[in-house]
Amino acid sequence: MSVKVFRVEGKMLLRTGEWQKFVIDLPGVKPEDVLERVYSSLTGLHKLKRSHIHIKSITVIPPEESKNPLINSIMELKMREQ
Repeated sequence: MSVKVFRVEGKMLLRTGEWQKFVIDLPGVKPEDVLERVYSSLTGLHKLKRSHIHIKSITVIPPEESKNPLINSIMELKMREQ
């Protein structure tokens, strides 16, 4: 089992009634795990129901392409170790 970086793209229904696009980069072993974390963070942070979140795609990306500062700092640490 190796940890990969997944990019989740989708849209969520805001309280104002408009749809907002989002892109989230997360590390994970399986796409199902990452999807669950996305649902968890959006429902907790924005008080959404899962039915108000539509996932467009889940793709594996190289860690260098990530916009997540946590993933970038982990990559920097790995580069220093080598």
